[in-house]
Amino acid sequence: YYNFSLFTMALNEWTEKDKRLRSRLPPTDCRFRPDIRRLEEGNIDQAAEEKNRLEEKQRATRRAMESSQQKWEPRWFSLVKHKVTGNEIWLSNDKYWQRNWNNCPDIY
Repeated sequence: YYNFSLFTMALNEWTEKDKRLRSRLPPTDCRFRPDIRRLEEGNIDQAAEEKNRLEEKQRATRRAMESSQQKWEPRWFSLVKHKVTGNEIWLSNDKYWQRNWNNCPDIY
C-alpha cells in the first residue's frame, strides 16, 4: 500500500456516490491529485513524474505571480485576530459553501 494505511486508501477511493457528487467538489480537491492516484495504482515511476510535474507547475505559477507583483490570498479563509486570546486564527469566509469554483486555480 506504499505506506498508506487502509484508512488512508479509503479516503481517496471514489465510491459510486462520490462519483455523482464529483461536480460539486472544487477542482482543487486532493482526490483529484494525479500523483497520489498513480501511487494507489502501484505506478511508482509515473507517480514520481506526476509529482515533479505538479511541483514545476507550482513554481511556474509562483514566478508568474511574483513577476506581475500579485499577492497570493487564500480563497476560503481569512486570517483574523481572536477576540479573546488575541492570537491570529484562520476563519472561514463561507465562500467555500457557495460552491462557485470559477476562480479556482488549475493546480493539477
